[in-house]
Amino acid sequence: MKKIISTLLCAAVLLSLCGCGAAEEPAQAEGVTVTDIFGDSAVLDAGCRVAFGYTSFAQCWQLAGGEPVGVTLDAIEDRGMVLPEDVEIIGTVKSVDLEKLIALSPDYVVLSADLTAHTELKDSLGEMGIPCGYFRVDTFDDYKAMMAQFCAVTGRDDLYAQNVTQVEENIKNIQAAIPAESGESVLLLRAYSTGVKAKTDDNLAGQILKEFRMENIADKTPSLLEDLSMEQIIREDPRYIFVTTMGDEQAAEDYMRLNMESDPAWSSLTAVEEGRYIFLPQDLFHYKPNERWDESYEYLAKIIYPEIFG
Repeated sequence: MKKIISTLLCAAVLLSLCGCGAAEEPAQAEGVTVTDIFGDSAVLDAGCRVAFGYTSFAQCWQLAGGEPVGVTLDAIEDRGMVLPEDVEIIGTVKSVDLEKLIALSPDYVVLSADLTAHTELKDSLGEMGIPCGYFRVDTFDDYKAMMAQFCAVTGRDDLYAQNVTQVEENIKNIQAAIPAESGESVLLLRAYSTGVKAKTDDNLAGQILKEFRMENIADKTPSLLEDLSMEQIIREDPRYIFVTTMGDEQAAEDYMRLNMESDPAWSSLTAVEEGRYIFLPQDLFHYKPNERWDESYEYLAKIIYPEIFG
């Protein structure tokens, strides 16, 4: 009996020395389920390799504490993102290089639901077994929802508090100070090198103006969305004219000068005569402002309500 007990004790000692036996291995951290606007889901963890076809979304990933493995060229040329040296350039936002993207072996690819060039990639990525998600960020709430998912993956609650919660508090303070009886009329335009269009609330500037209870003349005159009639603009005579630019800012301003401002009737508009014809900066009103969303609210608030926010 003593011999048997001795043998068992020796075996137990050997098992403990080699790390075997009943001791359990540390539990592996579970991933986080990320769901895109179409309801498609993928499970990601903090160490996952994520590539981006849209720079604003790549910036959100950085704000959440992650680093992209692939971005489009505009991330560097237009947005000046500070990126690790080994990040791959995977084409342009309107022409993602599928071969380079696949070569990265990403765990997840984040794309824009608003770009046909991106939605067309879904089948090819699916055939390669690469999960992808499509997102849309037109409002602060959209940004908030994306950051909630990204920060859950990275585990950075502190960055969510810094880049979302605090920004939201600032926005709420601005909204609370806006007069309830606003109702000022506004014309919102989007200009680019070859044209100009009236816009409503399908973009971040229009959404903020709506929250400020401004009356966009294109809402009550939808024909302006198709035909930017000078006659109709003169009839409505908006108190404010705001212009966002797409692409080359200078080229867009040149188009406005040659095709709108050159019309004598344009100079007769109240907004023009009184200095309320204003170009809005691209970084706050064309690109997604992300952690600067409150600055976009404040920028417009200072123009429309200088007595409150001046």
